[in-house]
Amino acid sequence: MTTNDARPGVAPVLTTGALARAASLTEKAVRLYVDRGLLQADREPRTGRREFGPEQVARARAVGLLRSLDLPLAQVAQVLDAPDPVAAFDAVWGERRVDLRVSLEAGEYARSVLAGSVRVPVGEVRVREVPELLTLSIETSATLGGVPDAIRGATGLLFGALEAAGVPLAAAPFVEYPERATEGVAARLVVHVPVVEAVRPPAAGFRLGVEGAHAEAFVVLTQHEVDDQGLLVAVHDHLSTGAFADDLVPVGANREIYRPAFGTGAEGPVMEVAVPVLPR
Repeated sequence: MTTNDARPGVAPVLTTGALARAASLTEKAVRLYVDRGLLQADREPRTGRREFGPEQVARARAVGLLRSLDLPLAQVAQVLDAPDPVAAFDAVWGERRVDLRVSLEAGEYARSVLAGSVRVPVGEVRVREVPELLTLSIETSATLGGVPDAIRGATGLLFGALEAAGVPLAAAPFVEYPERATEGVAARLVVHVPVVEAVRPPAAGFRLGVEGAHAEAFVVLTQHEVDDQGLLVAVHDHLSTGAFADDLVPVGANREIYRPAFGTGAEGPVMEVAVPVLPR
């Protein structure tokens, strides 16, 4: 919930939940970052709840992005609170580059964010129209390292339900990410399989719903790019900020759409990262 103050000259404030949604973080992560001094909040006098200024959204996104590069919270603070955050990041990143687990492209993307000259970390952002879809879905949660296993487990259950019902897929499976997971904080994700006709949810936890027709911005990735966790997070971040276009604004959770070649070792595109958009 966002608390709006209509008085002239008074900026709107955000609750913990509103800030978490705006920055694609969990509320637990937001509270942690406040406790560690990475985010600033005031207390509402009557209720005692935390309230954040709108400038904290960009700060929260930056914290989440730097954490995706495995920077400890102390180094995240060191970078963001430095007189020159780009120079501070360069100093930290110079040490991290020797770690082959850290993507060079993801690091360069984070640097561009800090420099205020954001550029897409890989590929080209395109826009398309998506028709209405009927989907069977499961919501689950995982830390960053556990996301692949969570997706595989939920997808297996969904495909098993379709096979038992004799209902085929109508389009490629996709996963929605309402929140950004970290190594220490689990986040929600929703796995969807589009279906050609209604199928009764076989058990608790399954949901049959309609994904409305919409426009979405998307980036196509190869398997090599998908396997680079830092790069994948950077692509998600770029789309969720809306920095890719002046005339479009993201209006929903990021998602990953899995092409048939995903996980087969095939060359070429295997997955798309996308976000629903509307004209500004």
